[in-house]
Amino acid sequence: MPEKLNELFYRDPYCREFDAEVIQCVKGKKYWEIVLEDTAFYPEGGGQPADHGTLNDTEVVDVHRRNGVIIHYCIGALEVGSTVHGVIDWNRRFDHMQQHSGEHIVSGIIHQRYGYENVGFHMGEVIQIDFDGELNNEDLHWIEREANTRIWRNIPIEITYPTEEELKNMWYRSKKELEGTIRIVTVDDSDVCACCGTHVRRTGEIGIIHLISVEKHKDGSRIEMLAGQRAWQWLRTTADQNTEISHLFSAKPLETAEAVKKYMNQSAETSRKLSRLRKEYIAMKADLLEKTDTQILVENDLDADAARMLANNLLENNKADTVAVLSETTETTCRYLVMSKSLDLKSIGSEIRRRLTVKGGGSAVMQQGMIENKTEEVKVVLEELLRR
Repeated sequence: MPEKLNELFYRDPYCREFDAEVIQCVKGKKYWEIVLEDTAFYPEGGGQPADHGTLNDTEVVDVHRRNGVIIHYCIGALEVGSTVHGVIDWNRRFDHMQQHSGEHIVSGIIHQRYGYENVGFHMGEVIQIDFDGELNNEDLHWIEREANTRIWRNIPIEITYPTEEELKNMWYRSKKELEGTIRIVTVDDSDVCACCGTHVRRTGEIGIIHLISVEKHKDGSRIEMLAGQRAWQWLRTTADQNTEISHLFSAKPLETAEAVKKYMNQSAETSRKLSRLRKEYIAMKADLLEKTDTQILVENDLDADAARMLANNLLENNKADTVAVLSETTETTCRYLVMSKSLDLKSIGSEIRRRLTVKGGGSAVMQQGMIENKTEEVKVVLEELLRR
């Protein structure tokens, strides 16, 4: 391994605490920018987020490599020339190591089986990997099973720095042309890839890989995945939700999908029956009403669609020239709909909004919305405006 005087995170990626001298401390736009003579803090790069932690009692909120120098972005200042004690947020670091190592296994398997290249990698709340070929759910299941088989084999993950001559005679994955010293991550027979991230020593430390989804992305595919503790937490939460569903539907845990399908079919049939009954009720209601120029109705059991159906029925069958349908939603609010063949409802709507507390509007032939007044108050106003 080439000598890296200020890259302790490469020399010992399992280092959690260290001491180092401060060689620069300047005030940046938002944070103090601190440079150490050596550091275990990984700077953001290669799709992997930066480490967090502390230097003495000063919080390190970000780390970047700028012009070859590793900058620690800190809440407070540190004295140049002093020796500070650094503590890595190990849970965050190890999580990133699990995710990144898991991604290598998945990308390596996909390249081996399908010949696709990894053309994008982002480590957020879930890991997103983009490939230049199409994959489907059946592929996803096979890849996940194969990836976990290799985890359970506890394969070594090796970091090497081949010479220029050695690189000429070896195959490895890389998203771009590289120059200078190239860091190669090898997962036995699973993957060989140029990479600047931190990794676990053996695949067993990844624990588990779960591929969440695959979808078409540009001319290829995007996979969302999780590894390690994140994957376990995802599966635990999913299992808990499935248990709750199984209780709600009185179904066995492995039969919840069928129970939900059955419920949805029953619900759809119930909705069809209700729709038919609603149409019958509206037709009967309209038939019983006497013909008049203006109908102002209070129908608390009708939703907005049903109210529109009732108004249309009355207008189309010449039972009225103007129809208002009110539906009380609370003691002090109601839903309203006004439709007319003869009145300019644009101006009437403006007057309604002036006299009542209205959320809504419409056109010259229809006004609708919510009114924050009691239904009887609204009815009085509409009687005055629509019957004049």
